[in-house]
Amino acid sequence: MLVAAHHLEARGFVYWQPLVRNAWLFVDFFFVLSGFVIAHAYGEKLSNGAQVKAFVIRRLGRLWPLHAAALAALIAIEFSYLLISHPHPLAGAREAFTADRSWFAVLTNVFLVQSLGIHDYDTWNGPSWSISTEFFTYLIFAAVCAAAPGRRARTVICALLAIGALAMLAQFSQYGMRETFHWGIARCVYGFFFGTLTYEAWRRGAADRVAGTAAEIAAVLLVIAFVVFVPGHAALEFLATPLFCLAVLVFAGGSGLVSRALTTPPGAALGRWSYSIYMVHTLVVVVLFSGIDIGEIVFRQHWLVHGPNGQSVLDLGAGNDLMFLVYLSATAGLAALTWRFIELPGQRLFASFVRPAEIRA
Repeated sequence: MLVAAHHLEARGFVYWQPLVRNAWLFVDFFFVLSGFVIAHAYGEKLSNGAQVKAFVIRRLGRLWPLHAAALAALIAIEFSYLLISHPHPLAGAREAFTADRSWFAVLTNVFLVQSLGIHDYDTWNGPSWSISTEFFTYLIFAAVCAAAPGRRARTVICALLAIGALAMLAQFSQYGMRETFHWGIARCVYGFFFGTLTYEAWRRGAADRVAGTAAEIAAVLLVIAFVVFVPGHAALEFLATPLFCLAVLVFAGGSGLVSRALTTPPGAALGRWSYSIYMVHTLVVVVLFSGIDIGEIVFRQHWLVHGPNGQSVLDLGAGNDLMFLVYLSATAGLAALTWRFIELPGQRLFASFVRPAEIRA
């Protein structure tokens, strides 16, 4: 939800809060958590080709259906933009299906390669850059498990991959930890494989020494303080991943009051919908701003202005903060629907291509 709030250009009190402005860092929390969960679920179950094949199919079924649906919706909106702008061209307006919304970018998005250095910008559903890198990181993880079935050797390789990815980011990325379209795969590998190492620490009982309500509250406050004060200091931003590893380790025990609060029905629902929230919030922004565009014409108002980078910025005065509530509520509502009618059916569809014996493996 914080990542979604980060992407709404409605510059009021909420927008300028450092926790919102710097919320892009929580994508790295996702990478760490993903590495922890995947290592727990599959670390001992990817020793042969059949198991790797089943893993890849199921992971693709987890990521691709919703990604494809969001992409299709954005393409449909682009077609509507094309139909409207052809008879009524707007001065200075971007031509449909160009730049970050080109037909070539459709192809790279369909095959989940849009963030492997092919483009010089994020394309279509911008947050999907991380889904692209996540899928190929899954492939690397599966290859490591198949090549090194022993836990000790696998742990060493995961550590080398994490450190190597960090070195690549530090050496080659001009965006540091905020990398997406050029060296996004290195950013993902860095977080994911540190997540797998966090799982190894948890398995050895490290979480028992940092469990409980006090540790959970301290971890939350430490993460908030880091996100609020550190971004902008390029070298220090790389410390976000180890900090998120500590937070995951603290909460892995699930023994504190904060953990129990997160298992209440509202917290559990947001957990179920979290991938959908991440993947559909750009679609909500596009629909919202398109509706405001139409409203400007109908009511002869000027609610949108152009920001320094050419992006549309909402200008409703005090209403900007209210718009965050509307936007986040709409995002959660749409996410509940896409989880139920796209994510779950998509997972079942892809799972049907895996033999029962491979699923049990």
